[in-house]
Amino acid sequence: MVEIWFTPASARRTLERLRPAVEALHRLFVEMESRRPPAPGSDSRVDPLYYAMLDKLVRGLRRLRRSGLRVDDLGRGLLDFPARRDGRPVLLCWRVGEPALDFWHDPGDGAHRRRVDEAGPWQAPPDRAEPVC
Repeated sequence: MVEIWFTPASARRTLERLRPAVEALHRLFVEMESRRPPAPGSDSRVDPLYYAMLDKLVRGLRRLRRSGLRVDDLGRGLLDFPARRDGRPVLLCWRVGEPALDFWHDPGDGAHRRRVDEAGPWQAPPDRAEPVC
């Protein structure tokens, strides 16, 4: 599989295209939490709607993954866009409810988000191809 990475501009274009789908998946996930099946081994019946919701969620997550996005925490609506800055991998990040993609962080360190510097040393993918949605 070809590695997809983004610049701030390409991440924003991709987010603009996928924002409605991401927000819908976030709402679906939150609703699913209230319909969570009982513990394994329980005699309680699982709501059939839960399985339909799960199928929709999985299909949506696959679409995001094909587009190169990483879902960090769907319950909180956190997305990461792999990027390269100064020759090293970083993650551009966005959260449902934020007006725009304005932050980035080092992998494994989402708690220390930094503002995107447009003129910063962002590297474009070698082929300059846009991710496929």
